Amino acid sequence: MPKEAIRILLVEDNEIVRLAQELTLKDIPDLVLCDYAADGLTAVAKAQELRPEVILMDIGLPGIDGIEAAALIKAAEPECRILFFTNQTSEQTIFAALAVGADAFCHKDISGEKLADVIHHVFNGIVWLDSRVATTVLRHCFVDSAANEEKGNSFCFGGDAMFAITALENEALYYHSCDSAIEKGQHLLQEEMLAHSQILRKLFSRIVKRSKSACDC
Repeated sequence: MPKEAIRILLVEDNEIVRLAQELTLKDIPDLVLCDYAADGLTAVAKAQELRPEVILMDIGLPGIDGIEAAALIKAAEPECRILFFTNQTSEQTIFAALAVGADAFCHKDISGEKLADVIHHVFNGIVWLDSRVATTVLRHCFVDSAANEEKGNSFCFGGDAMFAITALENEALYYHSCDSAIEKGQHLLQEEMLAHSQILRKLFSRIVKRSKSACDC
């Protein structure tokens, strides 16, 4: 647990949903809601002004969407953790979110207790994926010991496209993405969880890089 409260910027355009999220956050002692934004451009401005530790980011926003806003925020404040909090789960949306450096991807039906756990993990530099999001990623992956950052197959999203990942990447996806990942993560050392997270960040970067290569062919 952090010694000081984790400051959170909430980005949500639906007022009813936003009020519900605010109530959830207020019940968690070491989380502080420093402000909220109802559109992407305001989120970027407030992120740069307030420099929150964690941003809960919706994707479907007026003006620029949450993914574009996240890309701008990460460019200016790379240490800011962005937790996508959305019901949008198409392949393109998921991989676009991972491409801009998402630290977590949660469905809005997540419980308040689990959301609090995810925020703490994300604050500590650990990647977390909803199991349904991970299923989408894994559906397009197969284990290949020869897979690496320099050598890898091109990858087009959609259909039956497959992408080669290493056994270590597969293990990292397992620990960070199943329904009980947080509970399982408690049995791992913090250093192991952080190492897995670094593996996942590199994997997501490689998938996006190879998908762009395929599109340019």
